[in-house]
Amino acid sequence: MLTRKLDNEWSAKEQVGHLYDLEELWYGRTGDFLSGKAILRAADLGNAKTHQSGHNKKSIGGLIEQFSSARNKLIDMVRDVNEATAALTALHPRLQTPMRLIDHLFFIAEHDDHHLTKVRTLLRES
Repeated sequence: MLTRKLDNEWSAKEQVGHLYDLEELWYGRTGDFLSGKAILRAADLGNAKTHQSGHNKKSIGGLIEQFSSARNKLIDMVRDVNEATAALTALHPRLQTPMRLIDHLFFIAEHDDHHLTKVRTLLRES
């Protein structure tokens, strides 16, 4: 059930693995804000890491643990930011618009929600 695909989209395991795969980008971009970079690092829009990671061969528990550990690292990075730090801005490379750190964190949450909704749909339709 966790490796089943609908409409040739990612399986539930691949969706969870993708969340983990992006943690390096989210952590890096957060560091870009905190170090005062003018432009955030670019994302791999082709998601090569997810396509090449073989997430369907991994245990769901292992995938969740990887994601949880990486996400906790990101949370620790921003746990004590003040209002001025949350308002730091940098240019988003794809959108070509300034983004605040707080917007970046909201963007991450929205991205997570999108993929978790996909997982819920896959599990409901199994």
